[in-house]
Amino acid sequence: MPVSAYIVDDEKYSNKRLVYMLQNFLHGEVKVLGTSTNPEEVLDVVPQTKPDILFLDIEMPEMSGIDLAKQLQSKGYWGRIIFVSGYKQYLIKALRSNAFDFILKPVDVDELKRAIERYKKEIDREFNPEIVRKYNLSKREMEVVSYLGKGLSSEEIAEKLFLSKNTVDTHRRNVLHKTKTRNVVELLNLLRSR
Repeated sequence: MPVSAYIVDDEKYSNKRLVYMLQNFLHGEVKVLGTSTNPEEVLDVVPQTKPDILFLDIEMPEMSGIDLAKQLQSKGYWGRIIFVSGYKQYLIKALRSNAFDFILKPVDVDELKRAIERYKKEIDREFNPEIVRKYNLSKREMEVVSYLGKGLSSEEIAEKLFLSKNTVDTHRRNVLHKTKTRNVVELLNLLRSR
């Protein structure tokens, strides 16, 4: 399943270049949901599209990427933020803003690949693999569980995975039945236990 991404940079060229790199050098690993040059519109778009990763420029005229990240996080955005900037001096400030990563412009393809790989490994580590194997949970069931852990509803998960809501609900029931848990909180606690 590809990682979903949204890109925000006030320079159209930077947006196009990053889209090109993600689509042509990461072999279908990333699906770009959209781009924007206007941080204000992103405050409405990102909570609706819920990308896994948000690529944010830091220095923008209307609002800095750091301020935008804080506002989105206060609205409950759970995705990872990767700051992209031409200025090294923002690194510490970005990391203090709960950044997942910081990439210096011009963006290097290998650095971009490493950031995506790191994201995927972090998601894989979220659940105890021994418990997942013990209950024989399928990859699709684990995708549903992963999104449940991020607070998404069945409708939102269905949209992300291109499934019907009924199919998502069926996977959800099956996982609860297999693990003999009564609700999502109990399920997540079980799967995250070490």
